[in-house]
Amino acid sequence: MRMSTASLRGPRAWTARGWLVLAGLCPAAGLVGAEPPQTTPALPATVLRLDAERARLRDEARAADARAADVRREVSDLARRRQEALRQLDAEAATLAAKERATVDEGRAVRGGIAARDAEIEHVLRAGGRWVSFTHEIAPILRAKCVACHTPREPGGGHVMTHYAALLATGAAGAAVVPGDPESPLCTEVADGSMPKDGTPLSPAEVDLIRRWVALGARLDAGADPEAPLVRIMPRVRQPDPPAVYPAPVAVSALAFHPDGTRLAGSGYHEVLIWSVPDGRLLARITNVAERVHALAFHPDGRRIAVAAGTPGVLGEVKLFDVENGRLVADLGVADDAFFSVAFNADGSRLVAAGADRTVRLFDTDTGAQLGERADHADWVQAVAFSPDARRLVTASRDDTAKVLDVAAERLTTTFAGHAAPVNAACWLADGPLVATGGRDGAVRIWNVDTGKESRRIGGFADSVEVLCRLGGGRLAVGDRSGTVYVHALADGTRTASFATGATPTTSLATSHDGRLLAVGSLDGGITIVTLDGTTAPARWQATPAAAPPADPR
Repeated sequence: MRMSTASLRGPRAWTARGWLVLAGLCPAAGLVGAEPPQTTPALPATVLRLDAERARLRDEARAADARAADVRREVSDLARRRQEALRQLDAEAATLAAKERATVDEGRAVRGGIAARDAEIEHVLRAGGRWVSFTHEIAPILRAKCVACHTPREPGGGHVMTHYAALLATGAAGAAVVPGDPESPLCTEVADGSMPKDGTPLSPAEVDLIRRWVALGARLDAGADPEAPLVRIMPRVRQPDPPAVYPAPVAVSALAFHPDGTRLAGSGYHEVLIWSVPDGRLLARITNVAERVHALAFHPDGRRIAVAAGTPGVLGEVKLFDVENGRLVADLGVADDAFFSVAFNADGSRLVAAGADRTVRLFDTDTGAQLGERADHADWVQAVAFSPDARRLVTASRDDTAKVLDVAAERLTTTFAGHAAPVNAACWLADGPLVATGGRDGAVRIWNVDTGKESRRIGGFADSVEVLCRLGGGRLAVGDRSGTVYVHALADGTRTASFATGATPTTSLATSHDGRLLAVGSLDGGITIVTLDGTTAPARWQATPAAAPPADPR
């Protein structure tokens, strides 16, 4: 019997219908013995219910899509209106800014006109021999003989004499100066010796000068600020030269490494001393400095050095000097008492200084202009430091607090009162929000400047923590009154090393830019150089000049 080709192909060649038959999904027509087809009972109620549910869900989805579209339209409309409002506000702000600029320009022009008029009057009076300078002749006398007893806090006889406007103001006791009246109280009291009270009387020449100034109208020099303290409008005078040879050691109250690491600046008496590292050879003496140097900072370029100094109770000053030749570059700030701290920001464009007058002042390094001034503390500001990103400042004060200032916003952000004692030192620990402060409570406290909360306390120091210095490798150097410098790990506060530098309190610390060396200044006038990796023994010398200054600062 002959077989068909389809039969030869076997089961793999079955048609789709054949597979359906085997699966029971299609009746096998013509097959002998085939079972009758099995049918699934219909479920019309369930199907209808599910269809209705699906339709309801479809309607809800369409409604939700419609609501979403409405919300999107509302959001778009709000965004459009917001942009319109912003454009309107920007336009109004621009208009106000233009008005402000115009007003400022107008005010500047008016003040310029007043200054020009005052200068012309001053010139005419001076040419006619009818001029006495308040800033050059009267202010120095008043500041030397009268200001100490006539301050806003203690206005002796009811008179304040700290600035020109106060001197001419009429208070509870009347006016001390009546322009044009040579019998004004100021004139009569200096003439009869009743003022200064319990002080050295003015000389006849000084009395006559004050009387003439009042009789000629008690005028203020053109361009002088009537509200400024007398010390700020007086002419700056050169400071006395230091002795060629010191008769006794002077405490090393300030140290700073030059960026090249081969030179160390240290405080002297009316001078800054530049030493060779590590042999302690005297290289240069920078003069024209107030009696006591309290802080030093090299500009990042290494060509300039900032000096914070003062003659106690008499004068404070911040100056910028050329490192190579000792020339005065800028006389930045002056106060009635000492400046204690000075620091540059990372790029050297800004300089901050603080001192006994409770102020923190910000200067433009290149122009020497004062950019801002704040008095947030109630007592001396003993330390100030920029954050690494230069956005904030931390200050330490004798009023038992440390504070943080936002530089750009010009506002106080945090006050830390954890020491409950005068705070002597402060430094930033890293780019983050942690700072370390040390105080008279004998502790170092690590705290968060964002929250003002203390995170760690490090104790075990002698009497008072005087100075702090952040080191590389997450370490902190601490100087107290024991004559030993301690190094602590910042991670957990553990003490990792100590260096005995003498029997007198540590008064200053500085680390080299490469982090290898630590310089320690002591109350007895000694300087100790410590190699932090311990590879060489400490070097020590007395920071007391024994010879005339060398001609070449190098």
